[in-house]
Amino acid sequence: MIKATPEQLETIAHIISTHAHDVETRVFGSRVAGTPKDYSDLDVALVGAARLDTAIIGAIKEAFEESDLPFRIDVLDWNSISEEFQKVILKNYEVLPLPNKT
Repeated sequence: MIKATPEQLETIAHIISTHAHDVETRVFGSRVAGTPKDYSDLDVALVGAARLDTAIIGAIKEAFEESDLPFRIDVLDWNSISEEFQKVILKNYEVLPLPNKT
């Protein structure tokens, strides 16, 4: 279970789905492991068929900075991180469902 309120998760999903399409959102780190502090960030890896444009990642990060979320969101492009780091994430993550864009 992701340690954040339903409203916070809805905000996160909305921001990601507004800027990135056809991605799976994998949440990992302390907010999935069950060991977060109130100030712990939320770690997100966006998994798509190819590397995401840096402008998309930048727009998502900027939207999170401008949001009312009480913690930082660390956004990574799955296709830009090392295989070793991918293996670490694969050990313990949860998928955050994104709203359907039709």
